Order: sequence, then structure tokens, then C-alpha cells
Amino acid sequence: MLPTLLIACTLLAAPLLAAQPGTTSQQARQDSIRLIPLAKLDSQQRAKAQQLLGDSSIFRRMPTQSIECDPTFYTFLIEHPEVIVNIWSVLGISDVKIKRTGESTFDANDGAGTLGRIEYLYRSRDTHLLYGEGTYEGRLFTKKVRGRCLLMLKTAYLRQANGNYFITCRLDAFMQLDNVGVDMLAKTFQPFVGQVADHNFRETTGFVESLYRAAEINYSGMQALAQKLTLVQPEVRNEFASVSEQIAVKAALAATEELQKPSPAKTARRGPPEVK
Repeated sequence: MLPTLLIACTLLAAPLLAAQPGTTSQQARQDSIRLIPLAKLDSQQRAKAQQLLGDSSIFRRMPTQSIECDPTFYTFLIEHPEVIVNIWSVLGISDVKIKRTGESTFDANDGAGTLGRIEYLYRSRDTHLLYGEGTYEGRLFTKKVRGRCLLMLKTAYLRQANGNYFITCRLDAFMQLDNVGVDMLAKTFQPFVGQVADHNFRETTGFVESLYRAAEINYSGMQALAQKLTLVQPEVRNEFASVSEQIAVKAALAATEELQKPSPAKTARRGPPEVK
């Protein structure tokens, strides 16, 4: 249940962040709490976040990931996790389902016993704060297990000389379980849970970069893919098609400008931005 609920929420830097491996350290935990924008939440949202922060079973800071991607495309996918999940379904990659139930709320079902509800508590260019709660009922435990999680995604952007962007992101997760026995089990298997969460975060960010590359070079394919997204709202499907088209147009213009240069200037490639 733990990895699954975390996956569901994951789908869902003012200062630049320093790249680091995954960790559960107390220093990282305190740093994460300090960066959570509690003052910008309403009283109900703040209460949810503070209750979980004060009694979380597991904390995990996942390894920072750097990808080359357009900021508008990246933000659209972060704020529309149902699009990624529907694409996975079309490609036969996953049976996870996410359904939008409001402007900032979603229902999630992994098809293996986990049901969850996810909501965005806060969204900005560099910070996305999500709260999720759900249940697991299956072979792993004899009783239904209830749990909650708070996720904070921090993002930094660095524009290259050629106009492309490096995007660096980091995900911090706080999780809480109701059952004491399950809570102890979760702590015992925390290293395994952390490895699964790290892997899923790497795979998801890598998939976002792959979609961006496809949008740059395969306009017709991306438009055809958009029309197959029947599990998202029509306006969301149309927006995905539009954002993908903008990427294709931008890439085509950049390629044309490059060809028209009499002697292409060679500039050093800068590294990705850091997140902290």
C-alpha cells in the first residue's frame, strides 16, 4: 500500500536545489518542513498538513532528478496527473487509474487493492504540495489499512543559451498509517519502500522527458495520442494536444534558425539547475 499510495500522489526552488541521493535523515526532514508553505494554506488545509507532519510514520526525500523539458509542458503534466496515467493505459504500461473530481482533487485506484483521494493544497511555479489519503485491502494484511501522505515537489528551472530548459525536481514524502502493527512493519521495511519510491520517481520524471522529446519530433504521433486519451476530460485532452503542438512549433522554428546561421556558434552546454 505504501509504495502504491506514494505512486498515486507522485503522479500528481525558489532557491536552487543541490543534487543529492534519497535520504530519510532528520536534517532533510527538518529542511523539508521548513520549506512547506503552511502560511499560504487555508485553516483546513493547514490542519491536515500539520497533523501529518507531527505524526508521520515514514519520511523520504527522493533523489533529485534533472531533465530537459519545456516548463509549460512540465507544469501541465504535473498538474494533470490523469493525463500521464491515461497515456500509460493507452501504452499498456500500467493499470493505475486517476480520475479528476474537482479543480484540484482526484480519485486514484491501482487495481490491486489501493484506493486513494489526492488533492493539491498549494501550487506555484516551483512548489507543489499534495495531500493524499487512502486504504489498502488485499493479501498483504488481514485488515483494511488506512494511510495518509503529504508530498512536496520542489522544482528549479535553468534556461540554456539555445533557449531550451533544464528542469530539476525533488520530491519529499511524509506518510502516516493508522494501524500500529502496520506502522511498525512500515518502519521495518522502510529501506525497501524508499527504493521503490525512488525508482518510481525516476521513472516518472524520465517518462515526462520522453514525452517532451516525442512532442518535439513527432507532431502527428502526439496529436494521435491525445485523441486516444478517453479517460480525461475533453478540455484537458485538447489542452494536452495544444501544449504538444506548441512544443513542435518551437522545435521546428529553432531548427530553421539553426540552418540559417552562416557559421553556428559553439557554446558550452551548462549543467542542470540545482534544487534545495
